[in-house]
Amino acid sequence: MKSSVKNRSLIQGLVGLLLALCLSACATRDAHWVYENLKLTENFHAGTKVLETPRFPGTGAHHAKLRATAHTRGKRIGADIELTIRAEFDDFSFLDRVSFASGRVFPLTVVKRETEDCGTTDKSLCNVHEYVSVKLSKNYLLSKRASGFNVKLWGRRDSVVFFVPAHFIEGLLARMEDRAPQTGEEIPAATRGPVPASPAPASARGR
Repeated sequence: MKSSVKNRSLIQGLVGLLLALCLSACATRDAHWVYENLKLTENFHAGTKVLETPRFPGTGAHHAKLRATAHTRGKRIGADIELTIRAEFDDFSFLDRVSFASGRVFPLTVVKRETEDCGTTDKSLCNVHEYVSVKLSKNYLLSKRASGFNVKLWGRRDSVVFFVPAHFIEGLLARMEDRAPQTGEEIPAATRGPVPASPAPASARGR
């Protein structure tokens, strides 16, 4: 009997320790964590370097990340920043627009639409994935690196809202600027005040 009680107490203690470690790991997922866990892909022949953040938390079946593509030679020297999304629906939503806090709607880029894991000839039972991307300006991200922002993707049949966390923005920007990530009050006050009403780059308005 005493052995059973002792074993039960030991198991409860181990569970408590594992839970504490898990909570500690989650708590440290700040801009420094994002900075250290960015995925770098380099294509020498194309002259590009791609930085991609881990997947945002709390997005359910959907996958959303920030991606920066640096062009190191040719006419397009510089960096393009995108919000990339793999949205999962029961049926095609035909995502084709995006809106931000201002409410103004902008076009987005459709990468592809596909069905997966059907397991049957009945298309209505398939998992539907829509891959889209949204161009973002660096100035807009700088203005949001202390607060994050919501983005809504619209389609003909459905819509989905994502939150882009502040520490994911700062972690990516820090690596792009080759500096240590900043957190909280370390971020200059100028970037923590009112933000522009329109986040879309000029190229999106001209479409």
